[in-house]
Amino acid sequence: MRQRKDGVKYAAAVEPQHDIPMGVERFHRTRGVMPEPAEKGSPQWWLWRWSGKTGLHSMVGSINSGNSAWGALQWAYKMGCRKVAIVGVDANQEERLEGGKPNNLSHLPLLFESALGNPNFEFINCGAMQSKVPQMSIEEGMQWLMQ
Repeated sequence: MRQRKDGVKYAAAVEPQHDIPMGVERFHRTRGVMPEPAEKGSPQWWLWRWSGKTGLHSMVGSINSGNSAWGALQWAYKMGCRKVAIVGVDANQEERLEGGKPNNLSHLPLLFESALGNPNFEFINCGAMQSKVPQMSIEEGMQWLMQ
């Protein structure tokens, strides 16, 4: 966000005490609050550990916490998109293209599945995330978006 590209809209879901650069749309980051699950290391435990919050946040100006892809899906919803293709979300522990390994992402299917069933919002996964989210190739996904 500090080295922005022309024509790109930027947003950040942060806590009130965090500063963000001028011209970046600010959202309140809503954290999940739940008791610690008994099974340490389970997807539910990682959801708790990362303070993830399920569901599409209905309040204007707020986005639920969980990870950046989860925030991007909610931002698309808040911008009025009604069909979204998620590309590149694998939710696995493989090394990133740019190098390094991600933190545990096993909670991502729980987050994305919690947004299914909204009659005004459809989305598909064009990545390798194993979940109940409908999965398509990028080519199929682009055709689906154009329907």
